[in-house]
Amino acid sequence: MVPAVALAVLGAPALALDGTPAPPPGSMSVPLAIPEGAGAGAQAVAVVPADLVGVTWKGDPTAQFRVEARRKRSGPWSPAVVVGATDVAPDDGSPDARAAAGRPNASDPVWVGGAVQVRVTVETGAVGGVGVAAVTATAGRAPAGSAGALGGTIAGDDEAFALALVLVAALLAAMALGWSPWRSRRTAAVLGVGALLAVTACTPNPPPSPNPVVAAQPAMTMQGSWGGDLPWNPDPDCGAGPEYAGDAEFLVVHHTVNSNSYGPADSRNMVRAIWRYHVQTLGYCDIAYNFVIDRFGQIFEGRRGGVDRAVVAAHAGGFNWASSGVALLGDFTSVQPSLEAWNALVDLLAWKASVHRRDPATGFSTTSAGSGGARWPAGTRVSFPNRILGHRDLGFTACPGDSFYPRLAALRAAVQPRVGWLGPAPGAAASAGPAAAPTGSTPTTVAPRSSTSSTTVTTIPAPIPAPTVSTTTATTAPPTAPTTAPTIAPPPSTTTTT
Repeated sequence: MVPAVALAVLGAPALALDGTPAPPPGSMSVPLAIPEGAGAGAQAVAVVPADLVGVTWKGDPTAQFRVEARRKRSGPWSPAVVVGATDVAPDDGSPDARAAAGRPNASDPVWVGGAVQVRVTVETGAVGGVGVAAVTATAGRAPAGSAGALGGTIAGDDEAFALALVLVAALLAAMALGWSPWRSRRTAAVLGVGALLAVTACTPNPPPSPNPVVAAQPAMTMQGSWGGDLPWNPDPDCGAGPEYAGDAEFLVVHHTVNSNSYGPADSRNMVRAIWRYHVQTLGYCDIAYNFVIDRFGQIFEGRRGGVDRAVVAAHAGGFNWASSGVALLGDFTSVQPSLEAWNALVDLLAWKASVHRRDPATGFSTTSAGSGGARWPAGTRVSFPNRILGHRDLGFTACPGDSFYPRLAALRAAVQPRVGWLGPAPGAAASAGPAAAPTGSTPTTVAPRSSTSSTTVTTIPAPIPAPTVSTTTATTAPPTAPTTAPTIAPPPSTTTTT
């Protein structure tokens, strides 16, 4: 009876937890008592439960705000985070841009994890209609006092449950055959080894790479796992499903400007909360990034549509239709990403470049589709010396952070030796990925934008945001290409217009 009871105690909670879906992230907009036309120093507090918050306002689109939060009404305030208008943006005329039209200014979101109060202070600009967009995103929980709640205190992950169940089942089978644990230690050892072998046998090996030198697809959490209950934005402007470009020409690295102190169990909820903010507050059709990587090296599929396809997202205004965007979950203005995040980023970029047959070290040219945050207006043909860029290379932003941006040279050097051809020839449609278009949706293929002007810019992207675009702009040379890559003649050190 003892092992039978143990099996019931372990098994029932597992079944109860499996049947408890995660609630969808909730959101609300709370107006703040900041008067119309207020300037620097104006401050207000919102009493609202929130895991992630952003500031919305009317007036000066370049205004900045200081955001603080606390988890108890009498507790200390968190370190302040200064935010301005979000730098994730759709291309002009895209479904995301049409769906987001007419909304107030909105900041980048800030993860506050279980806050009950949010304090907002105007740093710069004259603003009005200031509010807090608050998102709550908690994991599914079994009701208090249920078997599911008990299971949450016994074991923390599926593998532990599986191992415990197999071992207890083996013990029951042995006792049913007449074995007594106090009589034969050798038999107990054999049963234990057999149980471990059974667990190992049930874990499939990853498929081998077609070329051992080429990066295989890294492990990913697909959107169906972290957000299967989260729908495509039903706004008519979003259409029935994602758009696809002819191919992904280059890769863009971002950071989300969230907290760096989250735990491994928080990442999924953070991604869900960002989805909610991008869709509900910004009005986009889906999460703006193609991929998200947390500080523990977990890779999340971002916008749905297939990880091996050229899904058009909304991460880099003006250049979404030709690129794929990867966001590191955190703020790397003054700190570096973790080793785990770095390795996952290298794995993902090497695989994605291989799928689309793009050599990261080669130069390329692309045409801006136009966007409020883009460095170049629509129709401008821009040339770059390599195919792994930081977001600031394309728009007026500090992303992916002052501390991390200089390491992009080392990132390219780490990715380059692992790139080989896994996908179809450039320009051919890639095969549907494991998370293809939403059920019942009708994906749209977007033709590459053709130039609508005679402007051609050959540039080495500036390492810091510039306030305006001019026909001649001093720039800083990018890091040199890795020695294993083809030699690329660097563009001139100044931006020229012909």
